[in-house]
Amino acid sequence: MAINTTAVAPLLLEGIRKLIGDDFKRRPIEVGQFANMLTSKKNYEFDREVATVGVLAPKAENAPVVLFDPRVGRGKTYQWAVYAGGIRVSWEAESDELYGFIRRALGSLGKAANETINIVGADLFNLMNSATMPGFDGNALLFDTHTGPGGGALAYADNLLSFDLSESYLQTALIQFEKVQDASGNLIMMSPNKILYHPDNMFLLKEILQSEGKPFTADNTTNVLRGVLTPVMLHYVTDTDATLILADGHDLNFWTRSAPVVDNYDDKSTKSMTTDIMLRIGRGHGEWRHAIGSIGV
Repeated sequence: MAINTTAVAPLLLEGIRKLIGDDFKRRPIEVGQFANMLTSKKNYEFDREVATVGVLAPKAENAPVVLFDPRVGRGKTYQWAVYAGGIRVSWEAESDELYGFIRRALGSLGKAANETINIVGADLFNLMNSATMPGFDGNALLFDTHTGPGGGALAYADNLLSFDLSESYLQTALIQFEKVQDASGNLIMMSPNKILYHPDNMFLLKEILQSEGKPFTADNTTNVLRGVLTPVMLHYVTDTDATLILADGHDLNFWTRSAPVVDNYDDKSTKSMTTDIMLRIGRGHGEWRHAIGSIGV
């Protein structure tokens, strides 16, 4: 963006009572409400999956003990993308502009960085059914045939449900969390506590999770879903039908390699001033078991 006297000509005239549009309150950073917020000092970060011991084998008298070999699985590399933007202002425009627009425009660079973080962070939801954001097994976060460390089949492999948001969907997902197994077939404990959703579903979800009685009925049956999940509304998601339920210990990660850095410098030959901002971030997941969701039907 380059600001010169031509670009801001209307703002060089006296008589404007108020500028409308450059002081709207923007959304705060939302990704911290659901993702693990991590920092890095490296040019990439790397995680590795492992499989633990399964059940013990029967041992006959004088027979040798069955020994288990460790299974080290696949890796997940987190890499960073750089986002940047800036404003150049001519000396004349800065001198003549009357209403503080240029100063506020420069200040909005920080808001633009927050907006970028929100959009990139929302990829953890928007790409949860896309192979463009793979986990350890090379598949999306939500997938119907996840594979084990060696690429083989798993007893528990499906965390993608085919439901629109409903009471039945939430009950099915919460029951499924009780059946999750690790790569060796061990039952593992899950504590689902959040549901991520699009604003279009804000009232429907309140009816399901906050009604004292069973939703959408006239009887006095207890609402067994009341308060069991914390709703997290995400304003940067794109699929109005999609929802994602997360348990404690999930592996949705947002990385900051370089926090936003602002720089100011002058062009000696033109006397124009440039202000820019730059940040380096990444996002993704390795493990998938702590998430169950749906993209709707």
